[in-house]
Amino acid sequence: MPLRLANPSQLTPDGPLAPRWGAGLAMAGLVLVVLVPLGGTLALAGVLPFGPQLIFASLLLTWTAMFGVTLYASRRHGFRSFTRDFGLRFRWIDLAVGIGVGIAARIVLAIILAILTLLWPLQDGEVIQGNAELFLTGDTVWLIINGVFGGVLMAPFLEELFNRGLVLRGVQNALWLRRTGDRRDAVAPAVQRRSIVTSTVIALLVSSLAFGLLHTGAVPDLRSSVYLLVSTFTVGLMCGVLTVITGRLGAAIVTHVVFNGTGVALLLLIPPELLP
Repeated sequence: MPLRLANPSQLTPDGPLAPRWGAGLAMAGLVLVVLVPLGGTLALAGVLPFGPQLIFASLLLTWTAMFGVTLYASRRHGFRSFTRDFGLRFRWIDLAVGIGVGIAARIVLAIILAILTLLWPLQDGEVIQGNAELFLTGDTVWLIINGVFGGVLMAPFLEELFNRGLVLRGVQNALWLRRTGDRRDAVAPAVQRRSIVTSTVIALLVSSLAFGLLHTGAVPDLRSSVYLLVSTFTVGLMCGVLTVITGRLGAAIVTHVVFNGTGVALLLLIPPELLP
C-alpha cells in the first residue's frame, strides 16, 4: 500500500527504478527559477516602465525557467517523458476532484488566515497585500493576458509540473531510493534507502515550503509575506497530497486553476471600495 505514494512509472515487478535527476537538480532548478526572472526583470526595468508589460515579461522568464529545467531533467536524466517522469496526465475524475479541492482550499485558507489575524491583530491603517493584484493591472487586454492566461491557466500548469513534478518527486526519490545500476544510465534499478512514507512526508513539506517561498517576493512587508507564505504553503501541500495519492498531476493542476481563478474573480468582482 505505501508504494502507491511513489511515481507509478518507477514501480516494476523487479523493483523500483530511479531517474538520474533528483533533489540536486530540483534545488538547482529552484535557484534558476528565482535568479532568471529576477535578473531578467531588473534588466528590462531600464527599458520598460513598471506595469503589465514588465509583469508579463517576468512571467515569461519564470515559465521559461520552470519548463526548461523540467524538460532538461526529463530528456537528459529521466524517462524522456513528462508523463512517466512527473505524472503529467489527466483523468475525468481529476476535474471533479480538482474543483472540489480548489473550492475547499479557499474555505480552509479563509479560516486559517482568520485565526492568524486573531492571534496577530492588524494595526491601525495596516493592510494585507497579496500578489494576485499584480496580474490585474492595465486595460482589458492585459487583464486577460496576465490575469486569465497567466495567473489562471499557464501558472498552475507549469508550477505544478515544476513543484509537484520535479521538486516533490526529486526530494522523494533522493530520500527513498539508492540507485544500484550504472551511474551513467538515465534510469537505473534502485533499492530502498528508507521508508517511502517518511520520504514522501518530507518531500511534501519541502516542496510546499519551496512553493510558498517562491511566491513571497512579490509583497513588501513582513505581515503580507507571512500571510502569502501560509496561503501558498497550504495550497501547495493540498496539491502535493493529491499528486502522491493519485500518482499524477491532473487533480493538482485543476485545483490550482480553481484556486487562482476564484482569487482573480473575487478581485475583479468585489468593488475596490470594499477591499481593505
